[in-house]
Amino acid sequence: MKIALISDIHGNLPALKAVLNDIKKHEPDAIFCLGDLVNFAGWDNEVIDLIRKNNIPCLQGNHDEGIGYSKKIFPYSFANEAQQQFGIDSIRWVNEHITNSNRAYLQNLPFLFKIEIKGLYHTITIAMVHGSTTSNLEYVQESTDDAYLLEMMESIEADILCMGHTHKPWHRPIFCEAENKKIYRHAVNVGSVGKPKQENNRACYTLLNIKNDAALSEPAAVHVQFEFVHYPVKTVIKKIASLGLSDAYNNFLLNG
Repeated sequence: MKIALISDIHGNLPALKAVLNDIKKHEPDAIFCLGDLVNFAGWDNEVIDLIRKNNIPCLQGNHDEGIGYSKKIFPYSFANEAQQQFGIDSIRWVNEHITNSNRAYLQNLPFLFKIEIKGLYHTITIAMVHGSTTSNLEYVQESTDDAYLLEMMESIEADILCMGHTHKPWHRPIFCEAENKKIYRHAVNVGSVGKPKQENNRACYTLLNIKNDAALSEPAAVHVQFEFVHYPVKTVIKKIASLGLSDAYNNFLLNG
């Protein structure tokens, strides 16, 4: 089974369109979104409308929750005072322009997805969250230790845990013992479509491939592939400027 995973679009419609077009080439069996549809690039309603039009199941990220419940301020990451002020101004702008229908949609997004893939030897359980298994605000980094990652997976009975929120893609197979069997569990961050924080500035999404005869005793039973897609960054910069927001993220968008 092949699953495409997207996350952290943040109102960046050009990036989302580029990613969805790229995903089509791979013909996945399913597409899931791990949250944070809104707040940053200004196409918030258009992003939600496109996700809904394509019937893509989506989780509730911290920005979705904040805008969904009309919060004037909520936790978000920033690197300096200019980006902090940008965030305050962006939240205000989105709250003023989001439609009632889309606000209601954001309010009702779920916290967790779990799916089961029945293979020849195993039923593999995939769990998806925005931040962590307990909070859509928690940053689970690549440096997070194995014990905590396994603890999260065991708490929700998952073999594979897929996350967003940090905007940085990574994958780690973790060797462990479960029910007297030696297996590998997998922790994956799927990266960001609309506000990527990897070393390049391209939109990122993840392809998760699980073969029917996959054996969890083999680390390669789960294949994780990160895809990076070019999109018209300067169009996004112009859009942000048209909203009356600052250029605090221009260099970030251009250079990653």
